[in-house]
Amino acid sequence: MVTNQETLYSGDTVKLRCDISNYRDWTYHWLINKERLSSQTSKTTTISLSDQAGQYQCQGTRTIRPQNSYLSSSLHISVTALPTASVKASPRGPLYSGETVTLQCDISDNRDWTYRWHRDNQLLPNPTSKTTTISLPDQAGQYQCEGTRTRQPKKTYLSSSLTIIVASLPKATLTITPNAAYTGETVTLTCSVGSDSGWSYTWYKDNTKKVVTLSGRHNTTGATFTISRAAESDQGLYWCQGEIQSRSISTIISDPVTITVKERLVAVLTLQPNWPQIFRGETVTLSCDIQGGEEIEYAFYNSGKSVYTKTEPEYRISPAKNGLYTCEGLQKRNGLKHSQTSNAIQLTVLGKSVFMGLKEKDRKDKVK
Repeated sequence: MVTNQETLYSGDTVKLRCDISNYRDWTYHWLINKERLSSQTSKTTTISLSDQAGQYQCQGTRTIRPQNSYLSSSLHISVTALPTASVKASPRGPLYSGETVTLQCDISDNRDWTYRWHRDNQLLPNPTSKTTTISLPDQAGQYQCEGTRTRQPKKTYLSSSLTIIVASLPKATLTITPNAAYTGETVTLTCSVGSDSGWSYTWYKDNTKKVVTLSGRHNTTGATFTISRAAESDQGLYWCQGEIQSRSISTIISDPVTITVKERLVAVLTLQPNWPQIFRGETVTLSCDIQGGEEIEYAFYNSGKSVYTKTEPEYRISPAKNGLYTCEGLQKRNGLKHSQTSNAIQLTVLGKSVFMGLKEKDRKDKVK
């Protein structure tokens, strides 16, 4: 028989007793899962769980008749797993120097636990509650918890380790597109901090690191600060910084990035030859003059539709075609607009000219 019929847990000890109704002077033999335990010859035996769970039987022997008793029926000794403890931290990482962290020990079932906390495999004598608060960086380490109490089960499994480490403050990174802008363009500033989880952002301008004031042309969305219709007043040095306000954490401020804003270059479109009348079959050339337009391409348009893009500033039309022509400069590296749109030239081609076949000098003389 089992002397204690409560639920049995790993680590418990159980005393078994073998009763034989008749006679005395028995030597008692114990079997587990039908295998004899040779060293157990007393009326009682004590087993430790869970390594000795199984089917138990007993039998008596003696030197006089009857020499053997019947083998007892089987008694099944089973083991219930101890409750499991686990540790979680708030806030969840990364964690930074100067922060306080709350650790909580959760136990899967039962109540009335006294909580024991371990750091780096050493029992901490003071905290006995479900939660404990630690300060960083001094109390970083590997934490485990377990529960104990006066009734069954008397303890839990020791939790797995939760490592609390102190991370270095990240540095914000600022990117600006484009950082050399033209008046009226949209400029986008993007601030990034590692995985970007949980950060809000503050933006600074110029050497005073004054917080950027939002206006009708400025707005923020998450990690992005947008300047629409850029003006010369938007020029300057910009920084950004990430913050987790609920934890009073700020990143290292970003390196500064310069924004320049300037007017687009002026484009002037001219027609050669500049006759008062252009006739069918004649050849004309449009010239796009952009001062300071190195490393650009010249784009020509007819009624707003692109008809010619080259690195040369001239567009030869042979034969001449009707249309409203303009030109502008494009940045060679990315195709973005580099100049203002030029003046427009209306080209109207007439029927066959009486001057067709004349040399240019003769035509000029007759026009005079």
